[in-house]
Amino acid sequence: MRSLFRSFERFEVEYLLISGQAAILYGAATFSEDIDIWIRPTRENAARLMRALAACRARVYKLTPPVARRTLMAGHGFHFVIPARGTPAYLDIMGRPPRVGSFSSARRRAPMMRTPWGRIPVVSIPDLIALKRTRRLSDYEVISSLVQIRIAQEAPPSPALLRWALVNSFRVEDRIDFARRLGIRASVEAWRRRIFSEIARYQALDTVHWSRVIRDLRRLRRQRRLLLEGMPVSRLLRP
Repeated sequence: MRSLFRSFERFEVEYLLISGQAAILYGAATFSEDIDIWIRPTRENAARLMRALAACRARVYKLTPPVARRTLMAGHGFHFVIPARGTPAYLDIMGRPPRVGSFSSARRRAPMMRTPWGRIPVVSIPDLIALKRTRRLSDYEVISSLVQIRIAQEAPPSPALLRWALVNSFRVEDRIDFARRLGIRASVEAWRRRIFSEIARYQALDTVHWSRVIRDLRRLRRQRRLLLEGMPVSRLLRP
């Protein structure tokens, strides 16, 4: 992974680390198999990305469309595998992930974090929480841990931060605590029903988003426009 991020720096790729590895760096998760990256979705940045991947001897992994402005803005994921000692690194790239705004705004909010792979830009906790509102039930526990980490960064937490925490945590006991500090009273059962309802709504929205992307991916596959799995990225570079 160190060589990957060094290659990003060398080729001046504009990117943010997101999802599982970002949650690990914040201390809200303990394991993630993939490296998830959000890149600025421009043609120029996509070209820099491909050169950086080629320098790492990356290959196309699975169900990956051409890395182009249209597919980046359509919300597709682009999957690559990078050889490494021992276990290879699997890289998932997006240009327009769901539930967050523009890359430029997210980049301004993102801290530079010291990691085992160097100093890299990591998506902010609020943006990471938005990204984690997926169909996977396990992501809501990660979100709740991220909320507690954000609360711990401000002592004592302001009323505005507590209100933010109240609507973003999915643990009943945490909601009760945040509500108590804000002077709000509700029963355990009321909070539980609200949390279940909110998770169901987020899961439904995530399903709708990915259904659109999958339909487009199937169209590209019918048209035989997907990249060939196993192809070296170096062969995709324009001369």
